[in-house]
Amino acid sequence: MKATQIQPFLKKIDSSSLLKDVMPSKLSLNAKLFLAGGLINGFSNGVFNAVLQLYMVSLGYNAQNLGFIFMMNSLASTFLAVPAGLLGDRYGKKKMIIIGSIAVTTSMILFFMAQTVEIFALAFLLIGVSNASGTVFTPLYASFFDDDEMDKAFGLWGLLNISAMSLGSLMGYMPPLLVSTIGISISASYRYTMMLAGSLFVFQNFFYIMSCKGVKESLSERFRFNLKSRNVVIKICLITLLINVAGGIMFSLFPYYVNKKFGVESAALGTLFFVSNLFMAFSKGAAATFSRRLGGMRSITVGITLSALFFIALPLSPSFGFLSLMFVLRQGTRFMSDPLISSLFMRSLAEDEKSTANSIMTISMNGGGAISLWLGGTLMEKVSLDSPAFIGGASTILAAALIPLILRKEAEKLG
Repeated sequence: MKATQIQPFLKKIDSSSLLKDVMPSKLSLNAKLFLAGGLINGFSNGVFNAVLQLYMVSLGYNAQNLGFIFMMNSLASTFLAVPAGLLGDRYGKKKMIIIGSIAVTTSMILFFMAQTVEIFALAFLLIGVSNASGTVFTPLYASFFDDDEMDKAFGLWGLLNISAMSLGSLMGYMPPLLVSTIGISISASYRYTMMLAGSLFVFQNFFYIMSCKGVKESLSERFRFNLKSRNVVIKICLITLLINVAGGIMFSLFPYYVNKKFGVESAALGTLFFVSNLFMAFSKGAAATFSRRLGGMRSITVGITLSALFFIALPLSPSFGFLSLMFVLRQGTRFMSDPLISSLFMRSLAEDEKSTANSIMTISMNGGGAISLWLGGTLMEKVSLDSPAFIGGASTILAAALIPLILRKEAEKLG
């Protein structure tokens, strides 16, 4: 876009335009129930993001321990995603959500009983089982909307989920408050804060299960892995894998990173996540607007390219304040592309293969997470604390360059 075009473009993106572009013309009861589950999920994740790794550090675990424990989630999700998708297409999405509910309930019980690396790893393995069953969420949500409103629908989901995550991040203030008011240890205060989030993780599934009520599904008559849309699935999954590995080697252990580099605790971290998540929510909500103005493929490419530049600036930050600014800008520019990629993906698939195809997408995301957690933890411990940021930033630039080349045939579907 030329410089002379920027000002008129920005004038067109006013608040009423953003609201119009993020709100589908109709929200069914099923969609509202699903989004309620997404709000609870976002709040719970916000709490865990601000507190979990600091809790583990307070128990004496290092980056390699954390990488191993959290990797169990990604490994389980990776290996079980396709079976979960096949079962979802064959027997229905509601049954898979129920299985996931049982797994996450068991995982929360184990997590709060755990005293060893092995038990923590088992708890995260079961979280991975739940996440694998969650491959049906995207196609379930997509089924509530027509194709021409898919960009808005996924933008709204991202906006609400990330906004709730921002609020959950503010729970990072609870541990120091508990320490000062009732005199418990910082480790115990982290634990009690996470128990609240853990109960919400379980409760969210009630809304997801209720959102399935009355949904008529086109079930596969047999288990089928010969996808008609396999070309677009392979291409989008390869891009997703690269992007997730690039980001994961740094951001999977970001709380650990800032704690070791700047001595940051949960309150400051919660504030940072609150601001960055709000910026992410805005960018996801504005995705449809940018797609309409710039074109979908250009919006994706520009956002990821800018995020790479802010990414590389992180290890060069002289203070936590400057690092926070770079982190907020990186999160906002990077995640603007997610609703557009999800929309493109769902519109390219046949109805009876969406869960299976989305399970392959889950493999690319969680497989990348498993690799990046191990690699990031090893790099921080064996090379330097900053090395994952430089490698991740460079890899993100590579991904941005490959996207328009690999997805050039799909660009027309995004506009």
